[in-house]
Amino acid sequence: MPVTTRNAHLRNGTTPEKMAQPVPQNSPSKSMNQIAPRPSPYFLLLYPFILGLGSLYSIISPVASIQQVTPLAAGATSSINNPHAPANYFSSKRNIVNILFVKRGWFWTTLALLFLQITSKASSASPTSNKRANHYLQAFLRYCLLTLTWMFVTQWFFGPALVDRSFILTGGHCEGLPAKIAENTAVQVATIYSGRVCKAAGGYWRGGHDISGHVFILVISSASLLYELYLTDRHSTHPSVSPRAAANVAHDLSAEEKKSVGGWESETEAKLRLYARYFIYGIVALDCLMLLTTAIWFHTWLEKLNGMLIAGIGLYVTYFLGDFVPAWRQIVGGL
Repeated sequence: MPVTTRNAHLRNGTTPEKMAQPVPQNSPSKSMNQIAPRPSPYFLLLYPFILGLGSLYSIISPVASIQQVTPLAAGATSSINNPHAPANYFSSKRNIVNILFVKRGWFWTTLALLFLQITSKASSASPTSNKRANHYLQAFLRYCLLTLTWMFVTQWFFGPALVDRSFILTGGHCEGLPAKIAENTAVQVATIYSGRVCKAAGGYWRGGHDISGHVFILVISSASLLYELYLTDRHSTHPSVSPRAAANVAHDLSAEEKKSVGGWESETEAKLRLYARYFIYGIVALDCLMLLTTAIWFHTWLEKLNGMLIAGIGLYVTYFLGDFVPAWRQIVGGL
């Protein structure tokens, strides 16, 4: 079967008949690849849309609007700290998705990115490099940039994280510490500068502008996963067919036929590549769900907006700054 006819079957995700005649050795699988259009920066407008949709729902929904205007307990900075009975399962910060997924968001993002790179094969002649190793090095550098952004914003920035520093600078402080803790000078000093330490000690983080760390992590996680998936496909030696179709083809091809098209991937490799994508899509879907939940129930509009903008800055520097600074693209790659 001619290669062009065979590719028509592959794009439809079906298993073609075995080739009657082998394809010449000088027809590598790379020639089958078609690079998808570059993702636009306007894709990031999806996030203000989700936040706007959630905020609109919080206004027009009787249940959500009641919870939003319910007076907060002393020491609470937003509805996420509201001790009143939650309106539904997702309006409680103790829901299982928040505890096991959002609170450990960067772990799941790291796992998905690692799974993606392990199951993909970079080309030795990608558009931005002549060496396969350079693809993996740039992917690692981009991951380091995103990780530093996450760490500086939410975990540590030469002391308190940036969200804690902004909270303190806008008048925030720790209140309601138990008597035994309040008498401990060392603990008391630590709680002054860290919302996480304050809450762990039994106090309340009150009075300042509480930038939404949830919005930040959900935006930067989902967008970076989709961007890295595109970059991996762009630099890949895999045939330009879906992993599912590739698995079907690999199941029916003989070793000689695989060799004749430049070394078709095995059925196991194609399935692992498919599972890596399913994993990424699952994380992105949960990110979007929890972003909508955050938009409805937690934080003020300005706190959510600032969390999204900080994530957007990190994404823009990582993936789009190379449009204006070519030397930056040579170092970290990008879209």
